[in-house]
Amino acid sequence: GGYHTCGIKSDSTLTCWGYDAQGQASPPSGTFSQVSAGGYHTCGIKSDSTLTCWGLNDDGQANPPSGTFTQVSSGGSHTCGIKSNGTLDCWGRDNYGQADPPSGTFSQVSAGGYHTCGIQSDGTLTCWGYNNYGQATPPTGTFTQVSAGDYHSCGIQNNGTLTCWGLNDDGQANPPSGTF
Repeated sequence: GGYHTCGIKSDSTLTCWGYDAQGQASPPSGTFSQVSAGGYHTCGIKSDSTLTCWGLNDDGQANPPSGTFTQVSSGGSHTCGIKSNGTLDCWGRDNYGQADPPSGTFSQVSAGGYHTCGIQSDGTLTCWGYNNYGQATPPTGTFTQVSAGDYHSCGIQNNGTLTCWGLNDDGQANPPSGTF
């Protein structure tokens, strides 16, 4: 997240720490299967597969849709989740199209600062939203994991190679070699 972190304890309850001015580090009670800390909000998938979010909600980023989900990713001021049928739903700030996902089914999604990337069911990668540094223009190939940052993105290709794209002013898009 921005300045806070959350984790799932061994009893499936949440713990969060760090900056809490908007309540983003004050999780609700209950049990969870996944949690994602965003800029100033946090979302989690409860044990019944429904979503709950807390913290700053000035753009609707902490106001999740109903339904059941298999994965959630909180970005800067938007959130995306994979519904149980594999389709994406995004909510919150959409000034660059970062909360306007493509159709199709997905195996993973990662919401960044102002863009989002997702791995489609066939393993190909697609990104949308702010693209001033090329962070929403992924390489071709098939991927097993993706992570969208503020202005860069990284993904693990099926052969285990880590590749990154986008802003590289501090070397953040220049990953080490090897397999992951």
